[in-house]
Amino acid sequence: MNKFSKIYLAWRHSKGQPRVMIGEITQQDNDVNFRYLYDGVNQARRDGFMGYPGLSVGTTEHKNVLSLFATRLINIERSDAKELLKFWRVQDEYIENKLYLLAMTQGMSQNDNFEFLACFELREDLSFITDIAGLSHSLFDIRKLKKGDEFTFKRENLKQDKNAIKILFGQDVVGYIKKGHNEVFIDKEADNLKIVVEHIVNTNDTKQVFVKVFNPLIKTI
Repeated sequence: MNKFSKIYLAWRHSKGQPRVMIGEITQQDNDVNFRYLYDGVNQARRDGFMGYPGLSVGTTEHKNVLSLFATRLINIERSDAKELLKFWRVQDEYIENKLYLLAMTQGMSQNDNFEFLACFELREDLSFITDIAGLSHSLFDIRKLKKGDEFTFKRENLKQDKNAIKILFGQDVVGYIKKGHNEVFIDKEADNLKIVVEHIVNTNDTKQVFVKVFNPLIKTI
């Protein structure tokens, strides 16, 4: 089971725009709480951000928010739920753990531009799925890729992200690991982490490359 210290709530105005960390979700004992990060909130307001629905932006901390965020989880009654959960690397024994599901599946919706990005801990059993950021800016031709292709990565200290992780395919820049998810790469012990293509979406409207980030020291699902 992956461990994480918190889940960032990210927002962006539209696809292709930078993600802004506007809040974070933490667990204390049995309580799941949310706190706005006002540096991000103020930045996002310039692009029209009004707050997360149901959580007043005028109140810094909100208690017991899991039921609100749980509406974004995969409906386990769906006929394809088992396949979806397998894709996101959620083992059967953790299906009822709503906070864990949120961390592993990112809680994305076609109706808005929020994402839930866990700050995973570097452990021997680390294995999670994420999608590459910055594809629209790198202009990398994702038709060059296939499932199972392995990327290399390089740390960068950028103005907009001091923990940036650049993803390379050969000498070509593909994009970046998403903010939040990239924090697991900070420690030098993360040098051995692997990034492998898991799924590619290439349509006129959508271009996404989902990758598996894992510790190669153990067998992953």
